[in-house]
Amino acid sequence: MNIMERLTRPLLVSIKIGLLILAILVGIRCLLVPEYTKYGGFLAGMLLPFAPEFVRVIFKGKMTPRIELLYYIFVFIALHLGICMDFYKTVPYFDKIVHLLSGVFSALAGHYAIQHYKMSAAPDHFKAVFIVSFSLGIAVLWEFFEFACDKLLGQSMQQLVSIGVDDTMYDLIMAFIGSLIGGFMLTNAKFVAYIDWLGPDLELKPIKKSSKKVN
Repeated sequence: MNIMERLTRPLLVSIKIGLLILAILVGIRCLLVPEYTKYGGFLAGMLLPFAPEFVRVIFKGKMTPRIELLYYIFVFIALHLGICMDFYKTVPYFDKIVHLLSGVFSALAGHYAIQHYKMSAAPDHFKAVFIVSFSLGIAVLWEFFEFACDKLLGQSMQQLVSIGVDDTMYDLIMAFIGSLIGGFMLTNAKFVAYIDWLGPDLELKPIKKSSKKVN
Protein backbone atom coordinates (compact mmCIF):
# COMPACT_ATOMS: atom_id res chain seq x y z
CA MET A 1 0.00 0.00 0.00
CA ASN A 2 1.53 3.33 -1.10
CA ILE A 3 1.39 6.64 0.77
CA MET A 4 -1.69 7.88 -1.15
CA GLU A 5 -3.65 4.74 -0.30
CA ARG A 6 -2.51 4.87 3.32
CA LEU A 7 -3.77 8.44 3.67
CA THR A 8 -7.05 8.08 1.79
CA ARG A 9 -8.15 4.55 2.73
CA PRO A 10 -9.82 5.60 6.02
CA LEU A 11 -11.69 8.37 4.15
CA LEU A 12 -12.88 5.97 1.44
CA VAL A 13 -13.99 3.38 3.98
CA SER A 14 -15.91 6.09 5.86
CA ILE A 15 -17.60 7.25 2.65
CA LYS A 16 -18.56 3.67 1.76
CA ILE A 17 -20.01 3.12 5.23
CA GLY A 18 -21.87 6.42 4.92
CA LEU A 19 -23.41 5.34 1.60
CA LEU A 20 -24.49 2.03 3.13
CA ILE A 21 -26.02 3.83 6.12
CA LEU A 22 -27.96 6.10 3.74
CA ALA A 23 -29.23 3.02 1.90
CA ILE A 24 -30.31 1.39 5.16
CA LEU A 25 -32.15 4.59 6.15
CA VAL A 26 -33.94 4.50 2.79
CA GLY A 27 -34.98 0.91 3.49
CA ILE A 28 -36.24 1.81 6.96
CA ARG A 29 -38.23 4.72 5.56
CA CYS A 30 -39.77 2.38 2.97
CA LEU A 31 -40.98 0.15 5.79
CA LEU A 32 -42.29 2.98 7.99
CA VAL A 33 -43.80 5.24 5.32
CA PRO A 34 -46.14 3.36 2.94
CA GLU A 35 -46.09 6.22 0.41
CA TYR A 36 -42.29 6.07 0.17
CA THR A 37 -41.58 3.11 -2.12
CA LYS A 38 -37.91 3.48 -3.03
CA TYR A 39 -37.08 -0.21 -2.73
CA GLY A 40 -35.04 -0.06 -5.92
CA GLY A 41 -32.95 2.72 -4.43
CA PHE A 42 -32.43 0.65 -1.29
CA LEU A 43 -31.27 -2.42 -3.25
CA ALA A 44 -28.97 -0.40 -5.50
CA GLY A 45 -27.64 1.47 -2.48
CA MET A 46 -26.67 -1.78 -0.80
CA LEU A 47 -24.93 -3.14 -3.92
CA LEU A 48 -23.23 -0.23 -5.72
CA PRO A 49 -20.79 0.72 -2.91
CA PHE A 50 -19.22 -2.71 -3.36
CA ALA A 51 -18.38 -2.16 -7.05
CA PRO A 52 -14.67 -1.61 -6.25
CA GLU A 53 -14.65 -5.11 -4.71
CA PHE A 54 -16.31 -6.47 -7.87
CA VAL A 55 -13.53 -4.83 -9.87
CA ARG A 56 -10.93 -6.59 -7.74
CA VAL A 57 -12.58 -9.95 -8.44
CA ILE A 58 -13.34 -9.48 -12.15
CA PHE A 59 -10.26 -7.55 -13.27
CA LYS A 60 -7.85 -8.91 -10.63
CA GLY A 61 -6.99 -5.32 -9.80
CA LYS A 62 -8.29 -2.37 -7.87
CA MET A 63 -9.37 1.23 -8.24
CA THR A 64 -6.91 3.85 -7.12
CA PRO A 65 -8.13 6.18 -4.36
CA ARG A 66 -8.89 9.08 -6.73
CA ILE A 67 -11.10 7.05 -9.05
CA GLU A 68 -12.79 5.27 -6.14
CA LEU A 69 -13.60 8.66 -4.59
CA LEU A 70 -15.05 9.93 -7.90
CA TYR A 71 -17.11 6.75 -8.15
CA TYR A 72 -18.59 7.18 -4.67
CA ILE A 73 -19.48 10.80 -5.46
CA PHE A 74 -21.20 9.64 -8.64
CA VAL A 75 -23.14 6.97 -6.71
CA PHE A 76 -24.32 9.59 -4.21
CA ILE A 77 -25.46 11.94 -6.98
CA ALA A 78 -27.08 9.31 -9.19
CA LEU A 79 -28.63 7.15 -6.49
CA HIS A 80 -29.34 9.12 -3.34
CA LEU A 81 -30.05 12.48 -4.96
CA GLY A 82 -31.53 11.11 -8.18
CA ILE A 83 -33.66 8.19 -6.99
CA CYS A 84 -34.13 8.54 -3.24
CA MET A 85 -34.64 12.33 -3.20
CA ASP A 86 -36.50 12.43 -6.54
CA PHE A 87 -34.07 14.76 -8.29
CA TYR A 88 -34.78 12.77 -11.46
CA LYS A 89 -38.38 14.00 -11.34
CA THR A 90 -37.94 17.46 -9.82
CA VAL A 91 -34.68 18.77 -11.34
CA PRO A 92 -34.87 19.35 -15.12
CA TYR A 93 -32.48 17.20 -17.16
CA PHE A 94 -30.86 15.76 -14.04
CA ASP A 95 -31.70 12.23 -15.20
CA LYS A 96 -30.20 12.79 -18.65
CA ILE A 97 -26.99 14.34 -17.33
CA VAL A 98 -26.49 11.42 -14.94
CA HIS A 99 -26.99 8.87 -17.72
CA LEU A 100 -24.59 10.81 -19.93
CA LEU A 101 -21.95 10.68 -17.18
CA SER A 102 -22.69 7.00 -16.55
CA GLY A 103 -21.84 6.33 -20.19
CA VAL A 104 -18.46 8.03 -19.76
CA PHE A 105 -17.70 6.13 -16.53
CA SER A 106 -18.73 2.83 -18.12
CA ALA A 107 -16.51 3.60 -21.11
CA LEU A 108 -13.60 4.01 -18.70
CA ALA A 109 -14.35 0.54 -17.32
CA GLY A 110 -14.35 -0.79 -20.90
CA HIS A 111 -10.96 0.84 -21.50
CA TYR A 112 -9.45 -1.05 -18.57
CA ALA A 113 -11.16 -4.25 -19.63
CA ILE A 114 -9.21 -3.90 -22.90
CA GLN A 115 -5.99 -3.56 -20.93
CA HIS A 116 -6.84 -6.49 -18.68
CA TYR A 117 -7.58 -8.84 -21.58
CA LYS A 118 -4.44 -7.68 -23.41
CA MET A 119 -6.20 -6.09 -26.39
CA SER A 120 -4.22 -2.84 -26.24
CA ALA A 121 -2.48 -3.68 -29.52
CA ALA A 122 -5.81 -3.92 -31.36
CA PRO A 123 -6.71 -1.18 -33.90
CA ASP A 124 -8.19 1.99 -32.40
CA HIS A 125 -11.49 1.55 -34.24
CA PHE A 126 -11.92 -1.92 -32.72
CA LYS A 127 -11.15 -0.59 -29.25
CA ALA A 128 -13.64 2.25 -29.75
CA VAL A 129 -16.38 -0.18 -30.80
CA PHE A 130 -15.58 -2.45 -27.84
CA ILE A 131 -15.65 0.45 -25.36
CA VAL A 132 -18.98 1.76 -26.69
CA SER A 133 -20.50 -1.74 -26.69
CA PHE A 134 -19.22 -2.42 -23.16
CA SER A 135 -20.68 0.86 -21.92
CA LEU A 136 -24.02 0.25 -23.61
CA GLY A 137 -24.14 -3.23 -22.08
CA ILE A 138 -23.90 -1.70 -18.61
CA ALA A 139 -26.64 0.80 -19.49
CA VAL A 140 -28.93 -2.01 -20.64
CA LEU A 141 -28.25 -4.00 -17.46
CA TRP A 142 -29.29 -0.94 -15.42
CA GLU A 143 -32.53 -0.68 -17.40
CA PHE A 144 -33.10 -4.39 -16.71
CA PHE A 145 -32.68 -3.60 -13.01
CA GLU A 146 -35.18 -0.74 -13.19
CA PHE A 147 -37.65 -2.93 -15.10
CA ALA A 148 -37.33 -5.73 -12.52
CA CYS A 149 -37.90 -3.26 -9.67
CA ASP A 150 -40.99 -1.88 -11.41
CA LYS A 151 -42.50 -5.30 -12.05
CA LEU A 152 -41.51 -7.13 -8.87
CA LEU A 153 -41.58 -4.32 -6.30
CA GLY A 154 -44.27 -2.05 -7.73
CA GLN A 155 -41.85 0.79 -8.45
CA SER A 156 -42.03 3.42 -11.17
CA MET A 157 -38.34 3.83 -11.92
CA GLN A 158 -38.90 3.68 -15.68
CA GLN A 159 -42.06 5.84 -15.53
CA LEU A 160 -43.77 3.54 -18.05
CA VAL A 161 -47.23 4.48 -16.84
CA SER A 162 -46.76 8.26 -17.13
CA ILE A 163 -44.60 8.62 -20.26
CA GLY A 164 -44.35 5.13 -21.77
CA VAL A 165 -40.98 3.92 -23.04
CA ASP A 166 -39.70 7.43 -23.76
CA ASP A 167 -37.79 7.67 -20.47
CA THR A 168 -36.01 4.35 -21.05
CA MET A 169 -35.09 5.24 -24.62
CA TYR A 170 -33.83 8.71 -23.70
CA ASP A 171 -31.76 7.16 -20.89
CA LEU A 172 -30.18 4.72 -23.33
CA ILE A 173 -29.57 7.45 -25.90
CA MET A 174 -27.81 9.63 -23.32
CA ALA A 175 -25.74 6.66 -22.15
CA PHE A 176 -24.89 5.98 -25.81
CA ILE A 177 -23.73 9.58 -26.30
CA GLY A 178 -21.68 9.34 -23.12
CA SER A 179 -20.11 6.08 -24.32
CA LEU A 180 -19.26 7.71 -27.68
CA ILE A 181 -17.57 10.59 -25.86
CA GLY A 182 -15.71 8.16 -23.61
CA GLY A 183 -14.77 5.89 -26.51
CA PHE A 184 -13.41 8.83 -28.53
CA MET A 185 -11.38 10.20 -25.63
CA LEU A 186 -10.02 6.82 -24.55
CA THR A 187 -8.74 5.98 -28.03
CA ASN A 188 -7.07 9.38 -28.32
CA ALA A 189 -3.38 9.15 -27.42
CA LYS A 190 -3.25 12.57 -25.76
CA PHE A 191 -6.22 11.86 -23.52
CA VAL A 192 -4.98 8.39 -22.58
CA ALA A 193 -1.64 9.99 -21.66
CA TYR A 194 -3.53 12.40 -19.41
CA ILE A 195 -5.31 9.47 -17.74
CA ASP A 196 -1.94 7.80 -17.19
CA TRP A 197 -0.63 11.05 -15.69
CA LEU A 198 -3.66 11.22 -13.40
CA GLY A 199 -2.79 7.76 -12.17
CA PRO A 200 -3.79 4.27 -13.31
CA ASP A 201 -7.37 3.65 -12.29
CA LEU A 202 -6.83 -0.07 -11.98
CA GLU A 203 -3.63 -1.72 -10.85
CA LEU A 204 -4.11 -4.69 -13.13
CA LYS A 205 -2.33 -7.97 -12.68
CA PRO A 206 -1.39 -9.98 -15.77
CA ILE A 207 -3.49 -13.00 -16.59
CA LYS A 208 -1.67 -16.11 -15.45
CA LYS A 209 -1.31 -18.83 -18.04
CA SER A 210 -1.99 -22.39 -17.02
CA SER A 211 1.14 -24.47 -16.53
CA LYS A 212 -0.69 -27.70 -17.32
CA LYS A 213 0.25 -29.36 -20.57
CA VAL A 214 -2.31 -31.02 -22.77
CA ASN A 215 -1.29 -34.53 -23.68
